Parts: sequence; C-alpha cells; structure tokens
Amino acid sequence: MDSNSGQSSGGHSALRFGDRVYHLQYSFEDKIFHIVREPWEDFRFQYGVVQNRNIEFFQWEISDSAKRMLRQKWNELYLVQETHIQNQKKLERELESFEINSEGKKNNLPVPGFGYFTNLPDPDSPIPHLFSFSKEEKEILEESNVLRKEGSPNLPFPRIKRPLPKTDSPYSLIHTITTDTESLLTSQKHFFVRRFLLDPVQLYEPAFLQLNGPEFTLSEPEITIWKEYQISLIKDLRSCVLGADCDDWEEMTLLLRILYINKSISEKTIVFPKKNLDGFQYLPLIDLPEFVLATKQKEYAILFASKKKVFSSGYDSIKFLNWESFLLRYQSFLESNSPQYEGMEFNWVGENPYKNQFGSFLPQENKAIQTLKDDYESYTKGIQNLYSYHLTHQNCTSELFRYMNEMFPEGKIGNEVFWDPLSSRVISLNFVPAVAALKLESNSGTKQKKVFLSYRNLKRKKLVSFSEKHLQERFVPSSKIYKSNPMDHPFLFFTEENIWNRPIFGLANTVYGLGYTGMGILTAPVDRGEKFSKGTESVFYSLPELVFFNIRKGHFPYIAAEEIPEEYYEKKP
Repeated sequence: MDSNSGQSSGGHSALRFGDRVYHLQYSFEDKIFHIVREPWEDFRFQYGVVQNRNIEFFQWEISDSAKRMLRQKWNELYLVQETHIQNQKKLERELESFEINSEGKKNNLPVPGFGYFTNLPDPDSPIPHLFSFSKEEKEILEESNVLRKEGSPNLPFPRIKRPLPKTDSPYSLIHTITTDTESLLTSQKHFFVRRFLLDPVQLYEPAFLQLNGPEFTLSEPEITIWKEYQISLIKDLRSCVLGADCDDWEEMTLLLRILYINKSISEKTIVFPKKNLDGFQYLPLIDLPEFVLATKQKEYAILFASKKKVFSSGYDSIKFLNWESFLLRYQSFLESNSPQYEGMEFNWVGENPYKNQFGSFLPQENKAIQTLKDDYESYTKGIQNLYSYHLTHQNCTSELFRYMNEMFPEGKIGNEVFWDPLSSRVISLNFVPAVAALKLESNSGTKQKKVFLSYRNLKRKKLVSFSEKHLQERFVPSSKIYKSNPMDHPFLFFTEENIWNRPIFGLANTVYGLGYTGMGILTAPVDRGEKFSKGTESVFYSLPELVFFNIRKGHFPYIAAEEIPEEYYEKKP
C-alpha cells in the first residue's frame, strides 16, 4: 500500500488469502503488535477509499492444498495471539477481583451478559408461557440450581492452572487460562439462565436497540418465519437446561436470541441487544456530519432489505451469526464508528440480578495477591516482548516476511516452492514497503501484478478535461473530488501526480503550513493548540515534497456508495 499521512505513513503491507486479509497494527494502549484479520472488502475500502492509497497486489500461483495450508497457518498465528490477549485479560480480572475481596468488600465487578437485565421481578414476562415447563421439569431446574449454588463455595485463595502458557513462540498452540473468577462467573451464568426461566426479571430496555422506520418493519410473512425461529431456539435452550451439557455462553446466547426475537415480533420491527464495542481498533474514529449520516442511513436501508431476506431464508446458526454481525456493524455506525467487537457473545456488562444467591471470595492474604500480581505482570511483559514493534526490524512489512520465513522455510509447502523468501533483516531494507514491492515484482513466485487504484485516482482517471484533471483537482480549494475532513491537516496542493514539479507545490504547502502554525500559536489559548498541531503536521508532510518525495494523499471518510466509480469493483470471472 502507498504511503499517506497518519498511521503507516511510510506505506503498509498485508497478505490476502481469498476473502480474508492478515496484516499487523501496533496498539500504543496495550503495547502489542496486533495481527489483524478482516474481510478483503473492508480492508480495501479502508485503505483504497478512506485512506486513498494505491494497492499493489502480487499474486502467487499455488495449488489448492498449499492455499489451505497458508490460510490455516496464518489463522493459527492469529488465534494464538488472541488466546494470549484473552489470557492476559483473565489474569487482570482475577487480580481486580481478589484485590477487591482482600479489602473485605463485596465483589461487584460487572459481568458480560448480565447488563441486559434488571433485578426487578417481571410478572408480565412471556417466558413462562413460551417454555411451559411441567412440574417435573421445574423440579429438575430447581435441583440443578441447588447443586450449582452448593458447588460455588467461598473461595479462600486463587487457583490458576499452572504453569502459565509460555510466551516464547507465536506458533505454539497454547491453552486458555482457567481462573477462580471465571469458574465462578460460569457457574453464575448457568444458574442465572435457569433462575430466569423460572422467575424472570425485567429487561434493561436501554441495552436493546429498537429500529423504527419502514425499512426495519417486519412483514407478516417475516413475522411467521421469526415465530418459527423462536420455537426452534426454545427447543434448543430447553435441551440445554434439562440435560444437555451446554456452555454458559451458549445458554446465554440462546436466551438473548429468544428475547430479542420475541421483542421484534411483538413490536413488528427489528429489535436487537447492543454489544460493548471494546475490540482492538486501529482506525481513527471521527464524527460524521449530518449529510453523510443521512446518506449512509439510506445505504443501510438497502442493506437491511437484503440481509433480512437472507436471515429469513431458514433457521441456521451461521445465519444468526451473520445477522448479528451485520446488526453490530449498524450499531457501530450509529455510535460514530466505534471499535468493532469480534465475537458472538452478547457482552453488555452488569451485575447478576440474582447475585444474593451466591457466595463470594473470602478476604485474601497479601501473599496470594502478590502471586496474582506477579503472574499478571510477567505474562503481560511476556506477550509484549513476543509481539513487539520497532520502526525498522519489527514493522508491518518485516514481520510479515519473518512469519512467512519461519513457518515456511525456503518458501516451500511440502515439496511445492511458492516464492523466493525475502529477508526480514534490517540490512536488506525490506522493512520499507516500497523496496519490498520492487523485490516482490521480480520475485520468482510472483506470477501476476495488479494495481488497485485509490479512490481519487479512479475519479481523476475518468476526467477528460486537462484543466480539470491537472489544475482544478490538484488545488485543494477548487477540487470537486476532495472534501476537507478531520483526518487531514490543511494543505493547498496534491503532489502525487507528477514528480518534476513536486518541489514547487511542496514549497507552497510548506509555506501554507508554516502560516497555519503561526495562526495556531495565537489561537492556542482558545483551541488548546489544535490549529498549532495541525499546522506542524502540515509542515512535516510537506517537507519531503521539497526533495521529490510524496507521502500525503488525502483522506476520504465521507464517501457514499454512489460516489464510488464502477471500476472500483472487481469483476467476478
């Protein structure tokens, strides 16, 4: 990917396997170099449209079995890192829980999944009627809960499974950590589901999003289908609570699906549970103006029609997952493109409505707390070292090559050679995306090169008038393609097009940036240095243009689907 201002300003690299892309992004929050897995269409839109970068695509011709192996290994690499990160969060939660109890306080840490419920009885709940448990079945549920309550005693000390997973290799499959806090919460969720089915509490309405409007209304045929889904969900949950060995998250998911399907049927419109959008986010978050929100809303209305049709085509767990993933994306849009959450669990946090039914941890000795603290700190340091970042020898490009070379020595899968490996050492300069691209172009494994033009270049390519293409669209104030936005600092001229006159336009951009910086000094007491910061950024990205080098391409976060040229879309064979 070409350079641009912002993150990965020197360029970026990624691997694409079919409809999935793997690339690396560093988080300054947790100090981990994250392996990101996302759909190709999302990745291309983000880098090709929003970030306005040309994407050079180097294709290998390999067998189907080799493709499967490549994708499997990268998927394992991603899952190992995710397991490490989840383990770290479990250790952190365990430490917080025991620190609270060590002070003699009651542990009221919020629990994912309980946020959809209050502790108020609900005599009008549809649950008793929907399930219609017999007397014998109610006794089974009561007996099961008594056993679970008795099986969750006060826990006097932390008992994390030892040893902790090793953090010396990103390739070794590791086990998930089981903590006392996690075990207790699992037991609570099992207990909660059975208690709720027998004695339901009121729902916490702000945790549910009801969509009103003609595009969200359920037709009578759709309501009939959703009623059939509800019957199937009830049958599955009955099986779980009356004998089948289901996980706690599975029971909670089935229960919440029953509840939001029932609410949707009752209201004759789409209702769904919100989720905490707390996943890793490498993209900047911006507030969209009203005119963009209105346009995006129209686009979603069209999407809802097609997604509803697919979801209503038959009861299937994958269809539920895809439907809920789409609803989650819509929630993210409504909340100004908040971070995505990758997972099927409903994770709105809250206290257990039946919390008085359970025991709690006993106060802890300082020695036990110190053990937990040492575990958490050592494990955190271990995964930060395992997934560390450095501008040259451990960046988004060099790490891709290192992983490939270590997983597939000599560029081979079995006896099949699919590329001539590129070194990840600093001396090779392969950490520079532009250098790596030149070497990949002449690599023996590269059979085809394809360039996916950026949004602005696609739009300029369609212009016929010389003055419009080379004069009007180069000057920012007169451009019809480009719109000023919060992702960009102020500048006067695009310098991507030609090299020979780049220093001239770069000088104009530098002078303009210096002037804007000067204005920022005067307005700093009012805007807290915002203009000054933008001005210094403008100067920083203008200086390379004085020596014929271009970084800045501009960003396009306000683009609507109707503005994207037809040439952007890949033609399927």
